Amino acid sequence: MNLSCLLCYQASPAPVCHWCEHDIFFFSAKDHGNNLLSFGPVGRHVKHSAYQQLSVLALHTYPITTLIHGFKFQHSLTSGKVLAKWFVGKQQHLAHHTPPLPHTTAQLLLPVPLSSWRLATRHYNQAAVLAKSIGSALNIPICTNWAIRQGMSAQHHLGKAQRLQHAKQVFSLTPQCIDKLVASNPDLKRIAIVDDVITTGVTVNALASLLRARYPQLSISVWAMTFTPPPKSSLLAAG
Repeated sequence: MNLSCLLCYQASPAPVCHWCEHDIFFFSAKDHGNNLLSFGPVGRHVKHSAYQQLSVLALHTYPITTLIHGFKFQHSLTSGKVLAKWFVGKQQHLAHHTPPLPHTTAQLLLPVPLSSWRLATRHYNQAAVLAKSIGSALNIPICTNWAIRQGMSAQHHLGKAQRLQHAKQVFSLTPQCIDKLVASNPDLKRIAIVDDVITTGVTVNALASLLRARYPQLSISVWAMTFTPPPKSSLLAAG
């Protein structure tokens, strides 16, 4: 079978050739730490009053933006599988090359919900697809019916203040949420909210706030594929 790279379209035995993969700005524990909330160029920019840990695969710049766009808007599930595989590799590398960090080992994955209207037009929730792939590889269960997103509007065109107000209005927990999972597993202490892109952090923080109010005993992390830097971020120069 002749395969071509999803990014440069040159012949490649893998969905993304090693040249394009080399061009991607991946976050690393060595350079950026295990928790990006403690890394200034990220931690200062994202809202994170309700969750304690942030793990991101890469910077939201070209060429990985092509994978994200294809996954979200062009029904390229292969792009999603590539992102999930890379993220799994990152988590496995951390597990094997850093001291044990119990607070970062998620026991349950919760994908950011998609509105019914968006789900009907896209036919899948990209965060749920990622969570299922990552959870399957790392043997972590997922729950997809824990929260609801109402309305039809997207957030990518909104400013930070508008995103905050929007997130407070559109998200709510389902009546059962993860009650049964918590009740049946007293050792469940650490969960991770999964999303494809984190920009200002207001969406995941709003969801984490709802979870914290209902389950104050839980430690909440966020797992995302990419982080969108502000226009003058030092990360853009580094990338």
